[in-house]
Amino acid sequence: MTVDYKIDAMFELRKFLWTQLKLTGLFDPDDYYSDNLGSEIVPIIPVQQLPEMDQFLNGKKHIVYDKIGMSYEENWLICCEKVLFTIYSTDITEIYEIRNLMTDLFRRMDESAKDVNSLKTTNKLIFHSIHITETSPIDPSLELQGFLSSDVILEVKYSRVTDGLGRFA
Repeated sequence: MTVDYKIDAMFELRKFLWTQLKLTGLFDPDDYYSDNLGSEIVPIIPVQQLPEMDQFLNGKKHIVYDKIGMSYEENWLICCEKVLFTIYSTDITEIYEIRNLMTDLFRRMDESAKDVNSLKTTNKLIFHSIHITETSPIDPSLELQGFLSSDVILEVKYSRVTDGLGRFA
Protein backbone atom coordinates (compact mmCIF):
# COMPACT_ATOMS: atom_id res chain seq x y z
CA MET A 1 0.00 0.00 0.00
CA THR A 2 1.27 3.44 -0.88
CA VAL A 3 1.35 6.06 1.88
CA ASP A 4 0.37 9.63 1.05
CA TYR A 5 3.02 11.73 2.81
CA LYS A 6 1.42 14.94 1.52
CA ILE A 7 -1.31 14.65 4.18
CA ASP A 8 -0.61 17.28 6.83
CA ALA A 9 -2.61 18.57 9.78
CA MET A 10 -1.65 22.14 8.94
CA PHE A 11 -3.35 21.89 5.54
CA GLU A 12 -6.57 20.69 7.16
CA LEU A 13 -6.45 23.62 9.60
CA ARG A 14 -5.98 26.00 6.67
CA LYS A 15 -9.03 24.61 4.86
CA PHE A 16 -11.13 24.78 8.03
CA LEU A 17 -10.09 28.37 8.77
CA TRP A 18 -10.76 29.49 5.18
CA THR A 19 -14.25 27.97 5.31
CA GLN A 20 -14.99 29.79 8.58
CA LEU A 21 -13.62 33.12 7.33
CA LYS A 22 -15.92 32.91 4.30
CA LEU A 23 -18.97 31.78 6.30
CA THR A 24 -18.63 34.68 8.74
CA GLY A 25 -18.14 37.20 5.94
CA LEU A 26 -14.73 38.33 7.22
CA PHE A 27 -13.27 37.44 3.82
CA ASP A 28 -15.07 37.77 0.51
CA PRO A 29 -13.81 35.06 -1.86
CA ASP A 30 -14.64 37.31 -4.82
CA ASP A 31 -11.88 39.68 -3.66
CA TYR A 32 -9.41 36.83 -4.18
CA TYR A 33 -10.58 35.62 -7.57
CA SER A 34 -7.83 35.29 -10.15
CA ASP A 35 -8.83 35.80 -13.77
CA ASN A 36 -5.55 34.18 -14.83
CA LEU A 37 -6.32 30.98 -12.94
CA GLY A 38 -10.10 31.10 -13.28
CA SER A 39 -10.59 30.42 -9.57
CA GLU A 40 -10.20 31.96 -6.14
CA ILE A 41 -6.82 32.00 -4.47
CA VAL A 42 -7.01 31.14 -0.79
CA PRO A 43 -5.33 34.07 1.02
CA ILE A 44 -3.95 31.78 3.73
CA ILE A 45 -0.54 31.02 2.34
CA PRO A 46 2.60 29.20 3.48
CA VAL A 47 5.45 31.45 4.47
CA GLN A 48 7.72 30.27 1.66
CA GLN A 49 5.22 31.36 -1.02
CA LEU A 50 4.93 34.97 0.14
CA PRO A 51 7.21 36.54 -2.52
CA GLU A 52 5.28 34.84 -5.34
CA MET A 53 1.97 36.11 -3.93
CA ASP A 54 3.01 39.71 -3.27
CA GLN A 55 1.61 41.04 -6.55
CA PHE A 56 -1.74 39.27 -6.16
CA LEU A 57 -2.17 40.16 -2.47
CA ASN A 58 -1.05 43.76 -2.90
CA GLY A 59 -3.04 45.77 -0.37
CA LYS A 60 -5.35 42.87 0.56
CA LYS A 61 -5.69 41.30 3.98
CA HIS A 62 -4.23 37.82 4.16
CA ILE A 63 -2.77 35.25 6.53
CA VAL A 64 0.63 33.57 6.36
CA TYR A 65 1.17 30.28 8.18
CA ASP A 66 4.07 28.06 9.21
CA LYS A 67 4.85 25.20 11.57
CA ILE A 68 7.04 26.41 14.39
CA GLY A 69 7.39 23.23 16.40
CA MET A 70 6.55 19.57 16.42
CA SER A 71 6.98 16.83 18.99
CA TYR A 72 5.55 13.55 20.11
CA GLU A 73 4.42 12.90 23.64
CA GLU A 74 4.93 9.76 25.74
CA ASN A 75 2.31 8.17 23.52
CA TRP A 76 4.09 8.24 20.16
CA LEU A 77 0.77 8.09 18.32
CA ILE A 78 -0.12 11.65 19.39
CA CYS A 79 1.67 14.42 17.51
CA CYS A 80 1.82 17.88 19.05
CA GLU A 81 2.45 20.74 16.63
CA LYS A 82 2.55 24.48 17.01
CA VAL A 83 1.26 26.43 14.04
CA LEU A 84 1.86 30.14 13.58
CA PHE A 85 -0.67 32.26 11.70
CA THR A 86 0.35 35.86 10.98
CA ILE A 87 -2.58 38.08 10.05
CA TYR A 88 -1.80 41.04 7.74
CA SER A 89 -4.11 43.95 7.01
CA THR A 90 -3.97 47.70 6.52
CA ASP A 91 -7.02 48.00 8.82
CA ILE A 92 -6.58 47.29 12.54
CA THR A 93 -10.28 46.43 12.88
CA GLU A 94 -9.94 43.59 10.37
CA ILE A 95 -7.09 42.09 12.38
CA TYR A 96 -9.17 42.27 15.58
CA GLU A 97 -12.09 40.57 13.83
CA ILE A 98 -9.96 37.75 12.40
CA ARG A 99 -8.13 37.25 15.69
CA ASN A 100 -11.43 37.19 17.61
CA LEU A 101 -12.86 34.62 15.20
CA MET A 102 -9.75 32.45 15.57
CA THR A 103 -10.02 32.73 19.35
CA ASP A 104 -13.67 31.69 19.19
CA LEU A 105 -12.89 28.75 16.87
CA PHE A 106 -9.79 27.43 18.59
CA ARG A 107 -10.16 28.11 22.33
CA ARG A 108 -12.30 25.09 23.14
CA MET A 109 -9.61 22.39 22.91
CA ASP A 110 -11.46 19.05 22.36
CA GLU A 111 -14.55 20.77 20.97
CA SER A 112 -12.42 22.77 18.53
CA ALA A 113 -10.84 19.51 17.38
CA LYS A 114 -14.31 18.00 16.84
CA ASP A 115 -15.24 20.97 14.64
CA VAL A 116 -12.12 20.50 12.48
CA ASN A 117 -12.74 16.73 12.31
CA SER A 118 -16.26 17.35 11.02
CA LEU A 119 -14.95 19.32 8.02
CA LYS A 120 -11.61 17.62 7.28
CA THR A 121 -11.05 16.20 3.81
CA THR A 122 -9.05 13.11 4.82
CA ASN A 123 -9.88 10.19 7.06
CA LYS A 124 -6.16 9.62 7.79
CA LEU A 125 -5.98 12.33 10.50
CA ILE A 126 -7.84 12.58 13.79
CA PHE A 127 -7.65 15.86 15.69
CA HIS A 128 -7.78 15.50 19.48
CA SER A 129 -7.20 19.01 20.81
CA ILE A 130 -6.64 22.50 19.40
CA HIS A 131 -6.09 25.61 21.46
CA ILE A 132 -4.52 29.03 21.23
CA THR A 133 -1.25 29.27 23.09
CA GLU A 134 -0.43 32.88 22.24
CA THR A 135 -1.51 35.99 20.38
CA SER A 136 0.74 38.95 19.78
CA PRO A 137 -0.11 42.64 19.90
CA ILE A 138 -0.99 44.33 16.64
CA ASP A 139 2.07 46.16 15.35
CA PRO A 140 3.27 47.67 12.10
CA SER A 141 4.51 44.81 9.96
CA LEU A 142 8.27 44.52 9.59
CA GLU A 143 7.85 42.40 6.44
CA LEU A 144 5.18 44.32 4.51
CA GLN A 145 5.33 48.09 4.22
CA GLY A 146 2.02 49.75 5.11
CA PHE A 147 0.50 46.66 6.73
CA LEU A 148 -0.22 45.87 10.36
CA SER A 149 0.22 42.33 11.66
CA SER A 150 -0.56 40.07 14.59
CA ASP A 151 0.40 36.47 15.32
CA VAL A 152 -1.85 33.68 16.53
CA ILE A 153 -0.15 30.47 17.66
CA LEU A 154 -2.14 27.25 17.94
CA GLU A 155 -1.14 24.03 19.65
CA VAL A 156 -2.62 21.11 17.76
CA LYS A 157 -2.72 17.52 18.99
CA TYR A 158 -3.66 14.88 16.47
CA SER A 159 -2.95 11.35 15.40
CA ARG A 160 -2.54 9.79 12.02
CA VAL A 161 -4.04 6.45 11.08
CA THR A 162 -1.32 3.80 11.21
CA ASP A 163 -0.84 0.23 10.04
CA GLY A 164 -0.14 -2.79 12.25
CA LEU A 165 3.51 -1.77 12.62
CA GLY A 166 2.70 1.78 13.71
CA ARG A 167 3.71 3.31 10.38
CA PHE A 168 1.52 5.82 8.55
CA ALA A 169 -1.24 4.06 6.64
